[in-house]
Order: sequence, then structure tokens, then C-alpha cells
Amino acid sequence: MLCQFCQEREATIHFTNVIGTRVEKIHICQDCADEKGFDYLKKSNFEKGDLLAGLMNLAAGVEKPGKVRKRCSGCDRTYADFRKTGKLGCSQCYEVFRTELDQVLTSIHGDTRHKGKVPERFGQRIDLSRKIHELQRELQNTIELEQYERAAEIRDEINSMKDSGTGTEQG
Repeated sequence: MLCQFCQEREATIHFTNVIGTRVEKIHICQDCADEKGFDYLKKSNFEKGDLLAGLMNLAAGVEKPGKVRKRCSGCDRTYADFRKTGKLGCSQCYEVFRTELDQVLTSIHGDTRHKGKVPERFGQRIDLSRKIHELQRELQNTIELEQYERAAEIRDEINSMKDSGTGTEQG
């Protein structure tokens, strides 16, 4: 495909702009992109941070003006900082912004937990860890319902899995 501007060289940059129902496509060669100032079109890959930040903005909607912003006590960053860069400041941010992160993950992936493929060498350990975690939740429920005999069975099953040497406790 030839460049739309010079009609001489092969177009190497292809840009699609969608506004509402209108789709506008630009096919341009490297030389014309340099001349016309389309420097940002030369990048062949999105910056991950830019892409993630865009997804955050879509998923989270527009922030209401005057709303009090939570700050991470570890790095003093706000959720707005995360939305701009797509990067958290420290490990404490995961807890401080858990609700917001869960909403974003659910809107992008449909869930907050990974359900895809896992490397084979980790698969059994991860499956066992998930099973233990599910049993711990079930144990809590049975205790709350005062079903102590069932709770003892679940406790023994959890201990057996942990004693097998491959179980890892994850919270």
C-alpha cells in the first residue's frame, strides 16, 4: 500500500482513529511521518504503562471532583497516580487500593483471579495451594455454622495436604 501523502513510497505506519461510528485510517511512509511530525506514530509497540493506564481510565470511569483521595502510607501515591502511569508505587499499594484494583481486574479480565494456563512445573503446587485455600474458607463457614464434626474433617484434610510436602499456604 502506498503512502497517502507522497503516493510514492510504501506505507510502513498504519494508524486507525475511531470517533463514535466514524473510522479514519492513515497509511503513511516513514519519511512523510518524519516530515509531518507524526513521531508518535513511529512507535511499533504501545508503552505498557500507557496501555494499562488507558484501560484503568476506561474501567474506573471518571473520578468525581472534590472526592477525598486515598494515599498509600508506604509511598504517598494516590490511585490517580496509578491510573496515570499504570504502575503502583510499593507493595502496600495492593492493599490500599484493593477495591479499585479488583474493579479494574474484573472489568478487564472478568475475574480477579488468574484462571488461565500455568507452567507445568508449578501446576500441581498451585492446584494444591488453591485447594487448601478453598478448604480453609469452607472450614471458616462450617465453624460459623457450628458444624464442628465437619470442621474437624476439613481441618484434618488441610493438615494432610500441608504435610504432603508440596502444599504451600497462601492467603
